[in-house]
Amino acid sequence: MEINNILVFNPFGIGDVLFATPLIRNLKEKFPLVRIYFICNRRVYPITKRNKFLYKVIVFEKDEWKGVLRKSKLEFFKKIFSFGNEIKKCKFDIMFDLSMNSQYGFFFKMLGIKKRIGFNFKNRGRFLTHKIDIIDGYNKKHVARYCLELLKFLNMSPKDYKFDLFLNESDLEVSKNILKKYEYKKNKKALVGICPGSGDSWQDTAYFKRWPKENFIRLIDMLSEKQEVNIILFGSKGERDVCEHIYDNVKQKILNLCGKLNLEEFCGIVSLCDIIISNDGGSFHIAQALGKKTFVFFGPVDEKVYGPYPDESIGTVFKKDLSCRPCYNAFKFKGCLLDKKCLRSINSEEVFGLIKNEFLT
Repeated sequence: MEINNILVFNPFGIGDVLFATPLIRNLKEKFPLVRIYFICNRRVYPITKRNKFLYKVIVFEKDEWKGVLRKSKLEFFKKIFSFGNEIKKCKFDIMFDLSMNSQYGFFFKMLGIKKRIGFNFKNRGRFLTHKIDIIDGYNKKHVARYCLELLKFLNMSPKDYKFDLFLNESDLEVSKNILKKYEYKKNKKALVGICPGSGDSWQDTAYFKRWPKENFIRLIDMLSEKQEVNIILFGSKGERDVCEHIYDNVKQKILNLCGKLNLEEFCGIVSLCDIIISNDGGSFHIAQALGKKTFVFFGPVDEKVYGPYPDESIGTVFKKDLSCRPCYNAFKFKGCLLDKKCLRSINSEEVFGLIKNEFLT
């Protein structure tokens, strides 16, 4: 079979998109002349647009489509027709559908893509031509390795490449100028980025994914008092309450950039940091993709599935192996009767001690 164009479709968030980058790199290495297209949502576009292994990135924003449908069914079907034509013109030979959504599978089947590869979770892969059954969601191995397993349908033995996130000199210059704007000067031996939020996609249950604010305050105080460090707080607009509480209660002055950066600016400034301390989530995945030394807190989510990749040396995980964790399984959080004891049991002193020994000595 002659292969000229390959499509990878991933409509999910930051972590899931980065987990797909080893798949993309393996494809490009195996088929160097093939054009690889990637479809993602608008929010994650900044972390894919400079991927040198991709020929083109196409934005598909589900919420925008829903908005059009609410206003006019006619305009909605026009939009579908236009988008479908754009895909058909690319004449894809193969697609990797990482959505686990039968509606997308049916759509791409109707567009005439002959070889459609993906996951079959709860029979949602019924329109795929080649699929791997996933009974209980991702478990026991990293999501990136699930993606790589799909390459068996192309008779490939994949390599465990790291996540890819590319920045250019312009991105870095913008980030440096932002720090100048806030009158930041790196006058100490290390720049520490702290992400006390994460878990926006969990919405009302994000609390259960976050190490306690008080623990972050205590850790920042110890870092400020005992080490020569500059500290920056990162977070989305939805995490301002968390960051402002920490900022207002730490003893030493730190820089709070929560809600003040877009995703590109965040990536650029993270690339300038020496270490990143974060809850499990997009910020952690970005930091490891940029090759930063990371320290990350895992509570309800299994670190073997969503943690450091390709091995534990990429980041340091803080966790407590209670009998009830992980309680996030089959893409669902079961709830917690112990007020996130798994995270509350990780004290600031042990975190500080490990960071100091591993990095700041």
